[in-house]
Amino acid sequence: MSEYIGKRYRIVKLIGKGGMADVYLAYDTILKREVAVKVLKSDMSDDPVALERFKREAGAVTKLSHPNIVDVYDVGDDGDKHYIVMEYVKGYTLKQLIKKRGPIPYKEAVWMMKQLAGALMEAHRNNVIHRDVKSQNVLIKDDGTIKLSDFGIAMASGAMQITHKDSILGSVHYLAPEISKGKQASMQSDIYSLGIVFYELLTGDVPFKADNPVQVALKHVKENIPSVRSFDPNIPQSVENIILKATAKNVNERYKNIALMIQDLNECLKRARRNEPRAQIRNIPERKSNENVHISDTANKKTKKGTKDTPLLSIFLLCTTIFSVIVLFMLLFITGVIGRGTKTVTVPQIRNLTVQEAKDLLALNNLEVDDSHITWTLSDNVQKDLIISSVPEEGEEVESGTKVKLTVSSGVYSILGDYTGVHYTTARDELIALNFKVKLVPVESDEEPGTVIEQSLPAKTKYDASKNNEITLKYSLESAVLLPYDLYGKSLSEASSYFRNNDVEYEFSKQSKEFFTAEEVLDAPPGTVVRTMPELGSTYLKSADEKVIVYYYEEN
Repeated sequence: MSEYIGKRYRIVKLIGKGGMADVYLAYDTILKREVAVKVLKSDMSDDPVALERFKREAGAVTKLSHPNIVDVYDVGDDGDKHYIVMEYVKGYTLKQLIKKRGPIPYKEAVWMMKQLAGALMEAHRNNVIHRDVKSQNVLIKDDGTIKLSDFGIAMASGAMQITHKDSILGSVHYLAPEISKGKQASMQSDIYSLGIVFYELLTGDVPFKADNPVQVALKHVKENIPSVRSFDPNIPQSVENIILKATAKNVNERYKNIALMIQDLNECLKRARRNEPRAQIRNIPERKSNENVHISDTANKKTKKGTKDTPLLSIFLLCTTIFSVIVLFMLLFITGVIGRGTKTVTVPQIRNLTVQEAKDLLALNNLEVDDSHITWTLSDNVQKDLIISSVPEEGEEVESGTKVKLTVSSGVYSILGDYTGVHYTTARDELIALNFKVKLVPVESDEEPGTVIEQSLPAKTKYDASKNNEITLKYSLESAVLLPYDLYGKSLSEASSYFRNNDVEYEFSKQSKEFFTAEEVLDAPPGTVVRTMPELGSTYLKSADEKVIVYYYEEN
């Protein structure tokens, strides 16, 4: 990668790697601002499917302009490099926010959903289907603004769906049931995924989980979404109804368009709607015109023994079983478990996913995680528990069934500063604020009194700021005095003389007798030194900001 791309954007550092493209933090030398530049990998430039997907993303996002969609500033080619220049969003993902905070209060969740639904409406208004709406693709700026991102698998409404090397795109935890059945994504599929995000906001987790992605997809097809009000009864019924309508398995019962969902989001917290009846979603599977079930007249008649509908029940159970087998077969075929034979597949983009999410996505591509080779390490920009890299790497062609080794972030590291030459009180306070446990060691030195002359962890050391780290600072002891043990039990006048003679700042603090231990009272009569802060026996630096506090008591 050259220092500049497009003769305008100076590359600063790599901030994201994907199977198709890498993302760089760059500086726009003309408009003087930070930007994110997505660059198609050079080995993908000759791949017509990858190039078409990249161009489609560029075409999809450049016509979208909305405060809740990541802005695209520029699209171009630089030699054999194809790139998209986008808004650089400083912040974190919605998935990370939920992991940190847990369930979001329903009023705040509705506010977030209004922003996301508005972004999706802008996309749909321009006939762009996102196809990968999930909390990992929602960015939150430092000011709280929500930004929908990653239109990398978006498509124009009605356009041919393109996958790369037969990869199944989108996350199975947010996947609409009709897509699992092999149908094309639609605007209503985006609405379903957005409804799952709403559920996740209110409960802190996705509604369906299982040991493998096929089982997760089957749950989306067959099981009703759990009630958010059973999780939190304080959530208004009007809010739960939005989730029920958005995640209806039959698209005919789902919101017809995002505008209808926005209308309910705008009204759901109004007093008149808070306690409305629960939405009745039957979730009856869609039936094609040639799927009508014909039942003979005898099936509707009573048997000689008087039993009703026994043939009808048998037919219903048979149809249900056949339907389940067909759905399972289609899912196994889609995910490559059957019907495709041994072949090569492409390692999908799993960076910044959790291990479980990676397992789900890899399984969809007939790959698996090598549980015996998961390495945890500190990262400069990948949050804790998210994947940094993999072997084989994203985008590599490997044999079907290959086990993928993962490197996972144990936390984002910080760089330790250089505190030598700094006054030890300043260094101590800064390090405590950084979650360090600081040990101070005074040593004789010709340096300025109180100056740090050595630190146990060298400057530029990488450390995990979320942990309680320890560091020792050695500082100059010149112009320091020892607070002697023999001050215990001495009169206040004797203590004053000692402090004045040694040029020590001090003050007396009278306390009740109960303030001290029985042993302290036994060793120190009334009107004498019982305790000091700093403690007797420690070293007091004359240039320190604090005074020596001398505690005593008097007889009542």
